[in-house]
Amino acid sequence: MLKVIGHTPPDTDTVCSPIVYAWYLSNRRGTPAQAFRSGDLNKETQFVLDYFGVEVPDNLESFSADDEVVIIDTNNPDELITGYDVATIVELIDHHKLTGGLSTSSPIRITIRPTGCSASIIWEIIKGEGNQDIPMEMAGLLLACILSDTLKFSSPTSTEKDRDYADELALLAEVDIDEFAEKLFDAKSNLDGFTSEEIVKMDSKVYEMGGDKIRFSVMETTKPQILLAMESDLKETMNAIKSEDSLGGLYFFVVDILENASTLIVTSDKEREVAEKAFGESFDENGRMYLPGVVSRKKQMIPMIEGVL
Repeated sequence: MLKVIGHTPPDTDTVCSPIVYAWYLSNRRGTPAQAFRSGDLNKETQFVLDYFGVEVPDNLESFSADDEVVIIDTNNPDELITGYDVATIVELIDHHKLTGGLSTSSPIRITIRPTGCSASIIWEIIKGEGNQDIPMEMAGLLLACILSDTLKFSSPTSTEKDRDYADELALLAEVDIDEFAEKLFDAKSNLDGFTSEEIVKMDSKVYEMGGDKIRFSVMETTKPQILLAMESDLKETMNAIKSEDSLGGLYFFVVDILENASTLIVTSDKEREVAEKAFGESFDENGRMYLPGVVSRKKQMIPMIEGVL
């Protein structure tokens, strides 16, 4: 049986897209498959699964040499659970830039397309093979992924295809996009019970830049004031993470979904200098940089920092 899984830590697209694709492989292609998650769910993803009555996938902590795997929503080895190098990867579906570092013993099916999320690609695959009669809950999961990753089409990563697919999937799922997105973002903004470390690492990616490991953390919320009130604790945690992980930098972006802007928090003079060169903005008296229109890690945050480093 194929194991279908995404990156760690998991988000809505990397949990729900594997669920739908595993269902599709099993029920439309006749290939037994099971979806897994690679860590604890955030509250947005838990809300989505509860809303559509879908069971939480089992947690997978490592691959074995006997595993045959479909990787979704990443092609970066640093974002995979251990054992990816001994497992047999048979397929990869992603919407991020090509990172490199994965190798296989034989040719595999690879689909990487410039869409707002992996769910849009999966819907293209399903539609392309003439199988649009998917269950209501599967359509709902794909819709949730699109709305989450594109911030309801406000992110520069969103495309016209994402909008069209969301309309199609909303009809199949029998939900109103605006009403559902509001509930989705309320769940995304709920930080009750999370520690500072969990918040910083919840939606976080590490890249090699300028000879150093650089972590980019993002928290998308409709209530940025709650996070900014925790700034002292967050900075202390950020410094601890940098020390523990031997990082050359950590950039934490608090994304205001409603204002379509972000506030950047850093803890060192070097990070401030890099950020000011990257974005052409200054830090205010509170040590924060306000960035109107900057909401996408993939298209706006990482490329600007990487360009300086």
